[in-house]
Amino acid sequence: GHNWLRQLVHNTRDGDFVAMDGPPQALEAAIVGELQFFRKHSIEPVFVFNGLPVSRKDQRPFAKDDHRPAFRNAAWDAYWQGNGEQAQRGWATSSPHAQGDMVPFVMQVLQANGAECMRAPYSSWAQLAYLYRHETQPIHAVYASLDVLMFDVDRVVTAVSASKASFSWIQRDALLTKCGIGADQLLDMCILAGFDWCPTFPPLVSDIGFSFKAAVDAVAAYRTGFNAVQMLGDSAPSYSDSFLRAYCTVRYHIVLHLDGTVGPLNAEYAPNDLHDIIGYRLPTAAYHLLARGIVHPPVLNMLVSGCWLEFAPADNGESAEYRRMITGWERSLYQRQCAALCETFGSFYRQRKITMQTWFEPHAELVLHDSKPPAKSDRPHRIDVRAGLSGTDAVLTPAAALDRASALVGPQPPADASSSSASSPSSASAAALVSVLCDLGFVSQTGQHTPLGAALSAGMRALGPKPDASPWLQWAVVEAAILLSQGALTGNRWSVAYDDDHAPAGGSDAAVQKHVRLLSRIATLVAPCQRSGSWKLAFSRDVLAFNSAARLVQKAISTCVDAACLVRAASDAHGVTTADTTQLLELKGGLPIECASSDASGLLVQALLVEYSRGSSGCWKRVLDAAGDSLVEPALTVRAAARLVDAVLAVACEQGSGVDRGVVADLKAARDWAQPAFSEAA
Repeated sequence: GHNWLRQLVHNTRDGDFVAMDGPPQALEAAIVGELQFFRKHSIEPVFVFNGLPVSRKDQRPFAKDDHRPAFRNAAWDAYWQGNGEQAQRGWATSSPHAQGDMVPFVMQVLQANGAECMRAPYSSWAQLAYLYRHETQPIHAVYASLDVLMFDVDRVVTAVSASKASFSWIQRDALLTKCGIGADQLLDMCILAGFDWCPTFPPLVSDIGFSFKAAVDAVAAYRTGFNAVQMLGDSAPSYSDSFLRAYCTVRYHIVLHLDGTVGPLNAEYAPNDLHDIIGYRLPTAAYHLLARGIVHPPVLNMLVSGCWLEFAPADNGESAEYRRMITGWERSLYQRQCAALCETFGSFYRQRKITMQTWFEPHAELVLHDSKPPAKSDRPHRIDVRAGLSGTDAVLTPAAALDRASALVGPQPPADASSSSASSPSSASAAALVSVLCDLGFVSQTGQHTPLGAALSAGMRALGPKPDASPWLQWAVVEAAILLSQGALTGNRWSVAYDDDHAPAGGSDAAVQKHVRLLSRIATLVAPCQRSGSWKLAFSRDVLAFNSAARLVQKAISTCVDAACLVRAASDAHGVTTADTTQLLELKGGLPIECASSDASGLLVQALLVEYSRGSSGCWKRVLDAAGDSLVEPALTVRAAARLVDAVLAVACEQGSGVDRGVVADLKAARDWAQPAFSEAA
């Protein structure tokens, strides 16, 4: 899956996905096209994606300079100067997201189209090799990079061409013959040459660069890679440790076995200190949830590595508002998640020090968890959900969980009835959602609404009838309530503003600018409008900056759901049932961060309001003319944005929301001002 996805992203990437902070517009269609190609040729693909990263003691967080923010700044300067092509090139080469960040979205697309996919515990190379070499042969060929040959795979498909209906492959024996080495020397040769888990052996790098033949010659001359390191390694005295760690990482890599156990390859020869080479062991249930796509690597890697890393977002995260949310709200939230997870995962993790590091203060370590007893507010808790919920009473949306929190929360049933609770189809999603709402401050541990929860409930009611039909819009209200409480969702300029110095949205009227700024920020929380081509409306770095804050909240909510699922799975003797898996996957699928989130809706509403500020008559038609055929049913997006504005106003008007009365007045004034524009579009 890793190599396949890298090629897809390379073929579909454009500048829009960085300027709008979403996946490449053509990625989903490309995935569906690939599946159709495979099925046309009677190929049933199994997509295996990477799980947790392998521990690397020679790498420190933020040790290398990240030049992407500078590239993005240059791209925005080019855009404001009217050089769109240069801006697109700059954006296309400076994505703030690693490829792994797209995997949740890709897995959803694959699952929705009936394709089988999973995450490996660690590397997909090792998991594919295990499946390929297993006696039952669940897979018959491996499509990956050449690195998989290190895992004793005898042949690998390296490229598939849909247009030519052909593929290319390499036989391991043919490669060995060409290099003039034996099968037991291939791994040594690859390590010396360097790959993801080990740098190139320094003596093999000359003034003109590195030649792979140098690694072949070194192994042929000294018989083993370790001998070559010992004989030539005077200039790299620490390389022998890196070599041996990489060797053991490949030979004894951790994989998920077909019987559900998790263990090393070549287990009979594996050393007993693999935790120091690959990473600390997690409960088996955690690897199962990871494999199914219910939880994602970041929350588990936080426990294993002892560090949560925050990288610069798409807008570069230069504002004080964004950085305060990281060091204040997000840090406090993750402290509670760490406390609950470490308490559940056993004595080693209870004494595990976990810190947060950020790109803007890379040397500062903010403590999330240590061996000291946690403060009362950070003590781990588990929301107990009563049994007896019917299968048709699934709790999959925040509105449903909020409405039924007092009925759902209660003491666990007696021991003889515990099996009923574990098999209840809605228990897993209910427990996860109520726990998340509790962590976010909307529900107390007794199931009662907090003042902020009462404000959120008012917002849910303001969405109108049948809110369960739109989980994204419900989560948008949750995000808005959080952003309001943190002072981030207002009509005021942030500490760092961009567009106003170039092309202020709303013209020269300060009040109109404030209306446009506030409403476009709210609209950013709506599900992105569907696109059928390249974006043709104006981009906005200020809207993008607010979208970064929204994505921060979305990521935190998803992490809370992951933590709740892990706590339940690790502490429940019954494990996670098939019904639980279905419910949790559906719950995760409704989270905005798991989908194709971007600031497209905010940009669309901003374009509408800018046109409205220039002249109310025909403003929507002018937007449609500018957008051409690049948007699909944009009126639905504007209608959803108008509903969300009403819901956000309802949240803000509640006394428990803690929102400044000036912000409430701004919301009312902005809604009333924009009502004719929204009505025309709807």
